[in-house]
Amino acid sequence: MCETSKIISTFKGRTSIGDLRHNNCTLKISSLQHSDSGSYKFRIEIKDFNKNTFLKNPVSITVKDSPDLPTISVDKEVTSQKEVTATCAVSHSCPPDPPRLTWSHKGTTKSPSQAQEDGQWKLTSSLTFTPSREDHNKPLNCSAEFTPAKTVSNNKKLKVKYPPYNVNVQSKSQVKENESVELNCSGESYPPIHSFQWFGSTGSLLENRSIYRFNHVTRYTEAITCTATNTEGKNSSAPHKFNVLYPPEIKSGSSCESETFIVCVCIVDSNPPSEVKWLGPSSTFPSSGVEQNGSLTIFTLQGWLGFPDTVHCSASNSEGNSVMTLSVPHHVVISVCVAKRHCGRRPAQSVLDVKNDHNELKTTPKSDTSSVMMETRHVSKMKMKRSTPTPKINKRYNSYIDHIQMTVLMAL
Repeated sequence: MCETSKIISTFKGRTSIGDLRHNNCTLKISSLQHSDSGSYKFRIEIKDFNKNTFLKNPVSITVKDSPDLPTISVDKEVTSQKEVTATCAVSHSCPPDPPRLTWSHKGTTKSPSQAQEDGQWKLTSSLTFTPSREDHNKPLNCSAEFTPAKTVSNNKKLKVKYPPYNVNVQSKSQVKENESVELNCSGESYPPIHSFQWFGSTGSLLENRSIYRFNHVTRYTEAITCTATNTEGKNSSAPHKFNVLYPPEIKSGSSCESETFIVCVCIVDSNPPSEVKWLGPSSTFPSSGVEQNGSLTIFTLQGWLGFPDTVHCSASNSEGNSVMTLSVPHHVVISVCVAKRHCGRRPAQSVLDVKNDHNELKTTPKSDTSSVMMETRHVSKMKMKRSTPTPKINKRYNSYIDHIQMTVLMAL
């Protein structure tokens, strides 16, 4: 049994002896101080029997400001998505309270301790993990936390091999039609990319270097791709489509039609999109609707009356302009007498004259008859064809057209 009254005051509360009943005479000193440095000798005293000091086997203690740094071992280069094991080792002098080793990377760890010479112990932690390209050039850190709160760390930079990634093509954001443009291909990889290839949309090889010059780009030039290769594999860019600027081209499908009302359509192919003006002999008409479909813009002009024989579709953008003249068809000219009924009164009549050739609409009252009459002054076609009404035609007009058609049939 240890007699605590003889403990030197500077060691009180910081030392302890092992279990002597099991022949464990280990001395443990906590919260080391610089003054604890020196030579220590083991002495045993047995009351009324014997005492002895072991002078030939002293123990020397050297107190440092901080523990030694951990030593990290890992392959010089590792491969992305392939499992690898790294080790971290640190020396310590107190097996009952070894330091705690932690890693900066997730994985499976093991931490056995082994006795070394001169009273030192070595704690080793092994980490098994799967690196990725994001780990390239990142530090793999190992920390050793000693008691009390004393932590030392060390790291090794990982070199992770991976195939080309984020391969992309850089060029001017816009190019005018028939100009030339230079394209540059780049990507991330380790080891570095050693070859580049350019391919057309059909798979044909265009060039074997990182820079490619494309001559005479047009609106019909197809997309091209770049493939980058290193020792770990290859990868390709997304298809690169040129943003080609060109003046408006008014397509041949542009025309005017007349059924229940006149509809003119102007189809324009251009980049950037064009602005369109509808021009008559002495006035300008606003578009009734605009629809965008890729590089095509469809402009619509609708109306019933007031149309000249021709209208001009004038399209313009930053690259130029274009004009197409469209003929406006004119069909039926009729006079219609429409009966109007009023509650509590005799039917009143009015004659509605529709004259496309003069672009007039007038109503003339008549009181000498209650019948509904219709006179055809000029019919370009005896058959009246009714188109599908659009939302812009109101219900009253639809009912009116039905009444006209029925009266024509009765008259025939």
